[in-house]
Amino acid sequence: MEIEPEQAYRRAMSAFATGVTVVSAARGDGRMSGITVNSLTSVSLNPPIMLWCLANSSNAFPVFTNAAAFSLNILRSDDHEVAQRFSRRGDRIIPADQTCTMETGAPVLTAAVASLDCRMRLRQPMGDHEVIYGDVVAYRGDPGVDALGFFRGK
Repeated sequence: MEIEPEQAYRRAMSAFATGVTVVSAARGDGRMSGITVNSLTSVSLNPPIMLWCLANSSNAFPVFTNAAAFSLNILRSDDHEVAQRFSRRGDRIIPADQTCTMETGAPVLTAAVASLDCRMRLRQPMGDHEVIYGDVVAYRGDPGVDALGFFRGK
């Protein structure tokens, strides 16, 4: 049985292990939203710039493309439920008691192994995604804790 080219591409890319991150931002109504992503890259160390990718079809697209700031929260190895919760369609609202803020005011997950507080730098359409760049203005980490990984769909 032959598989579709898109499925074959997904299967090939699943061989590349990645970390699991929840990107969070404040919505216009003051609530906080999160979305699980594994497309996270450090672009530059000086100045510190990060990028991540968001599907154009995501129902969270307007929240994150209109945000002036966002945080990148690298999940702990035991945060499977958090990763799954923010990977599903829906409101993806983060309870206020699970966040704090740093410099930009973007919500930061307090339980994350590391968090990067970013100001929006640039959005760039690319295929069926938007590439989002952020200037890292603050960060924190817990070096003694392992991060959650994603490999072959698990």
